[in-house]
Amino acid sequence: MRSYALAIAVAMLVSALYAFQNSQEVLVKFFSWERTLPQGVWEVLIFAAGGVLMWLVSLFALMESRAKLVKQLKEKDKRIKELETEKESLIRAIGETKKTYGLGEEPSSKVDPAAKDETQQVENEIKKEE
Repeated sequence: MRSYALAIAVAMLVSALYAFQNSQEVLVKFFSWERTLPQGVWEVLIFAAGGVLMWLVSLFALMESRAKLVKQLKEKDKRIKELETEKESLIRAIGETKKTYGLGEEPSSKVDPAAKDETQQVENEIKKEE
């Protein structure tokens, strides 16, 4: 923010120097309006008016793009909520399926100890062969 203030201060200083150096009177006519002003003051006023006009245009463009981004954000939030709802229903369906088919138990609890011993022996033999 300080850089903007510095830029404005420098522009004002240069404009004041320009207006001071161009002090001859100029008749300005616009439609039925007539005014006599020093040339430098007139040009600095026109420059400032152009700057204000461009600032207003950029402000409206910023508001328009912000509105567009807010709309996109709302759409994405809605989509996220839909996906979370779908995820929850899938998790519930998987849980119900496990309960129905008895898949919720640990496989080690279904294996009898004799089969475990045989598996251990086979694994040991494979390790010895390597």
